[in-house]
Amino acid sequence: MKRLKNPWIRLFALIIVLTVLFFIFRLSSIDFSRIRETEFRNWVKSLGVLGPLAYILIYLFRPLILFPAGVLSSAAGIIWGTYQGFFYLLIAANISSTAEFIIGRYFARDLIHKHLNKQITFIDKKIENHGFLTVLLIRLIPNIAWDIQNFSLSLTQVKFRDYFFATFIGIMPGSFAFVFLGSSLIKVFFSRNALGLFLAFSLFILIYYLRGRFKKEKGISS
Repeated sequence: MKRLKNPWIRLFALIIVLTVLFFIFRLSSIDFSRIRETEFRNWVKSLGVLGPLAYILIYLFRPLILFPAGVLSSAAGIIWGTYQGFFYLLIAANISSTAEFIIGRYFARDLIHKHLNKQITFIDKKIENHGFLTVLLIRLIPNIAWDIQNFSLSLTQVKFRDYFFATFIGIMPGSFAFVFLGSSLIKVFFSRNALGLFLAFSLFILIYYLRGRFKKEKGISS
């Protein structure tokens, strides 16, 4: 147990475990890198009541089985429809983000923290103080890959509580848009406009919230 306190040993152990799991999946011919939504839907449907559980587990191990995130997210709408698919996607995405955050925080945070310079440490402290807003902004504007977001945030001082609730709220618009696109049978043009409306509405809510929050903080500081 004492050896696990060494951050280098923890990181090395994590790499070994993930590498072993990856090759186990590969040797078992578990590869979803080229799967189509309809093929995945038929497979999940064949599992019956175990379908949602299989979907959540696949989402959790998605990086190791090379399953494209966009395909898996939109597949929820194809399999279960808009609202039920949205429900299962929220569960799967939040479990996935929580697991990756905990792994990154336990296995890599201490190692990274020791090598931070003063400027980065100052930014890290700001992220801790405004953790909810920082994570919420990142989730509402998903310009970085999902797994990179999760692991990167785990290396900061953001509190788990802020990370969890900001993630839960922030991924709702994008998740619903993915599920809607997967379940909708209308034209692609309209679907793209729907996605744009969801994102625009999310940004409006974010700007309104930030404006009120900054005014409140300014009033307290003054």
